[in-house]
Amino acid sequence: MMHMLAVTETKGFHLDPRTKLLLMAVVATAEFLYGHTAFMLAVAVIPFILLLTNRQYKAATIFIVLFVAALVVKEIQNSIRFHMVVNMVVVLLVGLVLRLFPAFAMGNYIIKSTTASECITSLSRMHIGRNITIPLSVLFRFLPTMQEESAAIKDAMRMREIQFGTKKFWQNPMALLEYRFIPLMISVVKIGDELSAAALTRGLDNPADRSSITRVGFTCYDVIAVVISGVMLFVTLFIIKW
Repeated sequence: MMHMLAVTETKGFHLDPRTKLLLMAVVATAEFLYGHTAFMLAVAVIPFILLLTNRQYKAATIFIVLFVAALVVKEIQNSIRFHMVVNMVVVLLVGLVLRLFPAFAMGNYIIKSTTASECITSLSRMHIGRNITIPLSVLFRFLPTMQEESAAIKDAMRMREIQFGTKKFWQNPMALLEYRFIPLMISVVKIGDELSAAALTRGLDNPADRSSITRVGFTCYDVIAVVISGVMLFVTLFIIKW
């Protein structure tokens, strides 16, 4: 008996992976163009809202708090005299947060909200070569799996009371690094090999055209996201300057 596979369709607010890549390119480029606070906030609002729509409340809160704190430090930096070394560290940290964190937040949103099937289907429609689609498909499965492995290692260390501040930590501080990173590195190598083999087993290297049960396409949400983002950046860059 033949069983028909249902087409996978995402309900609610969901952007096409190509729209996400476009917004990622816009944010990554815009964060190096700004020179005033309004434009900085407009750049940060884009990944912040997208994280909220994907219910990544913790990541969105951490990102916006760090970004606003960096803006505040940037504004008061000229009025407060720091020691030269302290000033260099402050400038470095503020620059990293303001210029890199929006792109990091967008990357976090893309990885958490995009499945490997959606990524492969979208890149195939863009006529991207398999030399790029196969590594990306492995990446989209690799990062969540690595995060799960890291959490499992952390739980095992907590059960053995090997964590910062415990008696075992002060007896041998280097053991914390050894017990955390060595199992993680071994798991990373194993996960990479298994996912690469799984990608080849599923026929991703087959030169024939692939079909997919994942429905990918542009919707009104893509238009709204691009238009609102473009208007915010244009207005804050050329009209509102504060």
